[in-house]
Amino acid sequence: MNQHPSSLVEQALACTHVGAELIAIADLEQRGNLRWAQNSLTTNGLTRALSLTLIALVHDTDGTRTAAQTYTNVDADDLQSMVNLLIERAKLGEVSSVDSGVALAGEHVDATFAELAPVMDPEVFTPLIQPLAHALNLARAEHLTWSGYAEANTDSTWVGVSSGARRVHHQRAASIEITQRATRADGVLVSSWAGASANTFAELSMPDLENTLRQARQWSEADIDVAPGHYDVILTAEAVADLAIPALWEASARDAVEGSSAFARPGGGTKLEQTVMSPKISITSDPDHPEVSTAPFVVEHSSGPTSSVADNAQPLETTQWIDGGVLRHLVGPRSYQATVEQTRPAIDNIIIDSQGSGTLADLIARTENGLLITCLWYIRDVDRQTMLLTGLTRDGVYVIK
Repeated sequence: MNQHPSSLVEQALACTHVGAELIAIADLEQRGNLRWAQNSLTTNGLTRALSLTLIALVHDTDGTRTAAQTYTNVDADDLQSMVNLLIERAKLGEVSSVDSGVALAGEHVDATFAELAPVMDPEVFTPLIQPLAHALNLARAEHLTWSGYAEANTDSTWVGVSSGARRVHHQRAASIEITQRATRADGVLVSSWAGASANTFAELSMPDLENTLRQARQWSEADIDVAPGHYDVILTAEAVADLAIPALWEASARDAVEGSSAFARPGGGTKLEQTVMSPKISITSDPDHPEVSTAPFVVEHSSGPTSSVADNAQPLETTQWIDGGVLRHLVGPRSYQATVEQTRPAIDNIIIDSQGSGTLADLIARTENGLLITCLWYIRDVDRQTMLLTGLTRDGVYVIK
């Protein structure tokens, strides 16, 4: 698959039959990584992968039938046969309620659709190399052991719809995770974790991560047994974000109507316009947010309870999920708005706004007896109707006294 992604999309769309509609999505994933163990770099590399997803939609008096397939190593000469087979599969499929009753995107054409994607090269790590090398040398001198990894991503997506829409988006991301191990004076091995993410490594601060690990090491100087009971708990911003993600995943409009989620109202209906959390908290998704920007249009490779391939290339707007503790919107495809008007498509970011004040140190100082949790991991459902979760705290539970 050596052709330009936008060209593959256009050629695929040109194979569409009369009586069928086609959506083509080209995804170019570029990955770069650095890994280290025992205070030394171990591996690094760059990868690049291109795939093409084709989605056929066939309409009849009963509704819309769809078929989707993702391909790698596509030869342009094979596109016509691939589209033909996909349309035949769609004709034989069952009617999809989530894909029926809505028109495909046909108005917006991005001026940069035919342009090449930004190329990731080793220089993506330039802002990180010197600070990381300095930190690893310092850890070695202090008899600490660091392991971890840093990853840079550039995900480029081209979406074309036979009804006319042409959308493109390039998404950058950079992240780093560090596990620090140290041996206490009593011989006990303790570990601490720190991590951060941003659009690029230039936006991340290695000194901030070092300070986080240095503080965690001080907190780990002694073990304290904690009896089972109820405690005031402080969560770091990273831990709060880890819990906000499953909360948004559970905000399905369909599940709420069917009574299988925490946003279902006892006795029937949803909790829309009801208070579901502290009035100090608001949760929003905004594709244009400068710090966590994401695709400003829908990208769906398959349909599900909260998504529809028929929504591909539709514009996304800022959505307030929780406003002052009140549930304002739930997640779902456009087709479900006939059932729940306040249904909105998912957006791939979360912005949490609270009316609290003070730094983490201030919160700790104001807490007489409680727990601090700095890291959550392997989070999974226990009871979806109450949003009860379980998981691990990994290297970050501390007693506040």
